[in-house]
Amino acid sequence: MSALLDKQTIIDGCTARAKELLQGAGNLPRNDLEYLAQSISKMKDQRLISCVAELMKWGDDERAELETMMAIGIEAMKLCTPSKLRDAARRVELRYHLREG
Repeated sequence: MSALLDKQTIIDGCTARAKELLQGAGNLPRNDLEYLAQSISKMKDQRLISCVAELMKWGDDERAELETMMAIGIEAMKLCTPSKLRDAARRVELRYHLREG
């Protein structure tokens, strides 16, 4: 029973964090993004224009695609056994440490 509780705790935590990241701060409504794009395009500072464009590059379609991928991943976690979920988490952590090292 505790393995199922641990698994559900992990899934709940991932779900909450994914939602927070995808729908949280920094997500301007489309009309504000359009206003920002129009306003910044009138400026002469090309470096500033490039920086703002980079910050704005996630549109509604990309965000929806990420939300869909996260939802699929969370559903896949629900179908896994607790040991498979732990193994997957260890592999991800190991890859991270190998890249950072």
